[in-house]
Amino acid sequence: MRIWARTPITAILLLLGTLLSASFALAEDYSVDFGADTVRGRDAGTLHCRFGYICDAKMESLGLIVSVDTSRADPPSAHIRLNGGDPGCCYFAGAAGSMTIDPHNSLYRVPLFRGAGARGSLFIENERMGTLYLRFHLP
Repeated sequence: MRIWARTPITAILLLLGTLLSASFALAEDYSVDFGADTVRGRDAGTLHCRFGYICDAKMESLGLIVSVDTSRADPPSAHIRLNGGDPGCCYFAGAAGSMTIDPHNSLYRVPLFRGAGARGSLFIENERMGTLYLRFHLP
């Protein structure tokens, strides 16, 4: 009789373990190595992300937050944003507040600027403050 009492519990635990391991496998669809070399210093880390969700990480020593949103669309794209503590930080080329890249390229070296955001068709030349490095690891 003990064997029958254990069998349903064992089956439930086995099913629960299978479901949990499957959800953990799906919880991390890709990763991104990132780093910044700026006038404030250097910092780096790795993001573990899911497709279709925004994931972000703070570079504590620089006071910067990098955000990545990657879709599985064909072709795939990654939307990148970098935020800092001061209102004049952080812009990409052309005074853009964000950028879209192809995550299949091996390594991105993206110039970072401090100043003002783009407004209409005005030409804005901001002060270069460093470089953002990105490397995607896709399945």
